[in-house]
Amino acid sequence: MPNINLSILVQLLNIGLTNGAIIGLNAIAVTLIYSTARTINLAHGDIFALLTVLVATVITGLGLNIVLPVGSLIGGVILTLLVSIIVGALLSGGIERIAFRPFRERAQSTTAGTPLGPLLATLGISFMLYQFALIWRTWLPSWQPGEHRSVPGIPEVPLQSITELIPDINLIKLLGIPLDATVTLKDVLVIVIAFVCALGMMWIIQRSRLGQAIRAVSQDPRLARLVGVNSDRVFFQVFLLGGAMTGIASFVFTAYYTHPFAQHGAQSGLIALTAAILGGVGNPVGALLAGLLIGVVSAFSDYTLQTQWTPVLVQVLLVALLIVRPRGFGGGDAAEAVAEGDSAISLRLNLSALLPGHIGKRARVATLALLGLALVYPLIGRAIGNYQETVLTTIMAFMIMALGLNILLGFAGVLDLGFAVSFGIGAYTAAFLTNGYGWVATTFGLPPGQPMGFQAVLLISAAVAGLFGVLNGLLTLRVKADYLAIVTLALGQMSVSLLNNLSQLTGGFQGISALPAPRLLGYSLKSPIEQYYLVLVLVVVLAIAAQRVIRSRVGRAFTAMGIDELAAASCGVNVAQTRIAAFALSTAFAGVAGAIFANTATFIAPELTDFPVSSQALAMVILGGAGSIPGTLFGGLLIAAYDRIFIPLLGSLIAPLQGGSLGIFDVRNLNYLSFGLALYISVLLRARTKQAPEPTAKSG
Repeated sequence: MPNINLSILVQLLNIGLTNGAIIGLNAIAVTLIYSTARTINLAHGDIFALLTVLVATVITGLGLNIVLPVGSLIGGVILTLLVSIIVGALLSGGIERIAFRPFRERAQSTTAGTPLGPLLATLGISFMLYQFALIWRTWLPSWQPGEHRSVPGIPEVPLQSITELIPDINLIKLLGIPLDATVTLKDVLVIVIAFVCALGMMWIIQRSRLGQAIRAVSQDPRLARLVGVNSDRVFFQVFLLGGAMTGIASFVFTAYYTHPFAQHGAQSGLIALTAAILGGVGNPVGALLAGLLIGVVSAFSDYTLQTQWTPVLVQVLLVALLIVRPRGFGGGDAAEAVAEGDSAISLRLNLSALLPGHIGKRARVATLALLGLALVYPLIGRAIGNYQETVLTTIMAFMIMALGLNILLGFAGVLDLGFAVSFGIGAYTAAFLTNGYGWVATTFGLPPGQPMGFQAVLLISAAVAGLFGVLNGLLTLRVKADYLAIVTLALGQMSVSLLNNLSQLTGGFQGISALPAPRLLGYSLKSPIEQYYLVLVLVVVLAIAAQRVIRSRVGRAFTAMGIDELAAASCGVNVAQTRIAAFALSTAFAGVAGAIFANTATFIAPELTDFPVSSQALAMVILGGAGSIPGTLFGGLLIAAYDRIFIPLLGSLIAPLQGGSLGIFDVRNLNYLSFGLALYISVLLRARTKQAPEPTAKSG
């Protein structure tokens, strides 16, 4: 560990406090909205990121720099700040109207609301906002038509530099303090602004009339409505206020770092959410202090450890906090209610609203027709000159992963936002077992040209992924409400960091390539057609197995727990064991899917475990119908085929138009817009679907 003298200590504290102040500013907005809505806004990170781009664009457009007259500079800065605040409030308020209010009204009007709806809706909006960021990049002067930067570490989002707006004055030197450290005027201003905002927000919550209404809605929305509080208006005002706070945080971030925030996406709000929970949900000052703590810990981690391990440390902190002390260290009634799962919009999936029930005749006919088409496709493909067996094999691997998530989400009612981790575990396990030049082969002296049989690879991959599911289930037994989704999301992000950091074992960003083809009964299946039929058989077998499990006593326990945990427990269901079993079974399916992908695509990389893959699996289940195995297969086929077949085909058709009016759009990335829109519309339509009558139990 490096030695830390007084100068280094002061420098690290300065870096940590300034970074933490910006985290705290963003966490204030998160804690305000989260304490009221009681559901994660997965689009918050995208709003913050887009606003930083907006701030950089406005500053560049106005030509603001430090050499301007003081009056012009201050006026331009104030104008930029107002634009960021107004746009942030409008974006946040718009999300409340389209992603929260429809589901809240549904929950109030009937008992068949879909509490999962707001979270999934904001997930879809997150992808659409990310798409807008990709398009925004094409408006920058530095953009070149046809440019595509899918390289790890190089962002595709808008990233432009701005000039310094505050004089570079070292207060340590100015005050004559004998330290070899730098504390600038800009550093002090950031910390002061953060404390002013935190205290101001605390005053609004505790002293203003709006704050009284916010506290009432946060503690008990139903009771607040009974005493005359217009909860819909309060929700909207809270989102406006939170969006304005996000605008301030975005302005401070951009002005301080002189460039926008590059990590767009739903997962980018995890650090702010960590600070919000650590400080106590609903406590702005606590959120700021927690942000400062995270900033200081991160600064010392960067100095004493390698920089790439700091995100892992923060994610471990979040998971441990949610498990050990979910109320945080400064929360009041809002934190207590969220931690105990007492919310008007709980995250537990109401299967009575989404479950399609028994498999109808049309579903059977469609499934048989799809199976028949799949059996003869290679013949049809060769007749018309279309060779897509390799792509379809990959698509079927994702369909198997969706089957696993459907068991966990569609029946057990448990949302796992990091489900792709299990898929990646299966893929890496298969790679370790079959890579003739990997560490397993070298450690045990296996012949390079004779990889392990595919049957054993599938079983071991399923077992390893299933063990991870057991661990996941054990870790989340004490986690209530939507904290479960946060934990699984954090575990997913942690896995990506670990795979990238453990490069000697996993290959890092480059992954593992040149994996051998599946070896079945001593015969290597190198032909795309052979691999296609192998995976097709596995899809059919696993779909039938999933159907039989769901119809078994264990499956009925899954469904009972998903509908109502308390009622299931009163009927003798061991909820803890059932949840762990659901995690184990679903992740085992994902492990099989990952093993199939690894040995048919012959390449794996850390992005297989990333959040977009989990989101795709989630969209497959929701689009096909949570709780429907045939529906999940169809949903998986539609989503994966769109991503793997339709988008490349559309890209080849539009390629000749590069340089024309359509040239500004990178069609290979436009799928984020349609994917997010499809997810949002699917969830919205399912939330408005009339509840089907629940089947009655047969006597005897």
